[in-house]
Amino acid sequence: MEEKRSKVFLLLTIGLFATSFPAILVRLADADAIAIAFYRNLLASIFVLPIVLFNLRKVREIFKLFPEMFLTSFFLSFHFITWNASVKLTTVSSSLVIVATQPIWSAILGMVFLKEKVSLRGFVSISIALCSIAGIGFLDSGKGSGHLLGDILALLAAIFVSCYLITGRSVKDKIPLSIWLFSIYFTSSMMILIVGLISGTQMRGFSQKTYLMFFLMALIPSFVGHSLLNYSVRHLEAYKVQLGILLEPIVSSILAYFIFIEKPETLFYPFAIVLIIGVIYGITEQSKSKNPVEDRKIDA
Repeated sequence: MEEKRSKVFLLLTIGLFATSFPAILVRLADADAIAIAFYRNLLASIFVLPIVLFNLRKVREIFKLFPEMFLTSFFLSFHFITWNASVKLTTVSSSLVIVATQPIWSAILGMVFLKEKVSLRGFVSISIALCSIAGIGFLDSGKGSGHLLGDILALLAAIFVSCYLITGRSVKDKIPLSIWLFSIYFTSSMMILIVGLISGTQMRGFSQKTYLMFFLMALIPSFVGHSLLNYSVRHLEAYKVQLGILLEPIVSSILAYFIFIEKPETLFYPFAIVLIIGVIYGITEQSKSKNPVEDRKIDA
């Protein structure tokens, strides 16, 4: 039993490391946020497809879950679009720290739509997160409207991924993980393609470097990273996986510093630290509740 748990923690560590790269790859891709989101999801679905072939007898089950699959794909699509755009406009640190607040928004959405109770500690955690986001937004507003818009898009991305978690968790015991991931990745890519065609976004004719970034985004953070996080959350408490995801802004910010020479201003750090403490404060209480939230889909 202990050996299996050690294996899960090892896979979780690999998954967390893999999910620390997308912001860097988005920056290196010379393409619009919509095009990046399309190729990442489409290629990720192709990577998952061979695993689906081992569960062909259960493929039909996805049709029984079409409403959940459609909604989950919709929210995933707009999470990627808004987050990709955010990374292009503001700093990697600001974008990822704000997106890391998704457990807070999951709590709020759960309270509104699922009638889940939020304790006093939960409200304190939410208040801390909101004040910290406002502080980061205030700092970035002095850098121009683009940075502030990037922060707003990061906030929307956090809300969209929370909606994605809320709508997707009801299927956790109803369908194999590979079929579910293939369905939402592929459906999301088709939704994003429609948005791209309607908006007139360039969807092809990119450089070899940009296509390589698309490939790496689908392979490393989506196929490897998300698959391992989804596997981990089936064997560990959800809050432990969520706590691990809070390491992503730190790792990505370090990479951004060395690759793009991007260094946040001094006042960013206290706001970021307080924000992460607020999220941890809220998440750790979930593990003690009688009905803990078991989110099965993890995104960044």
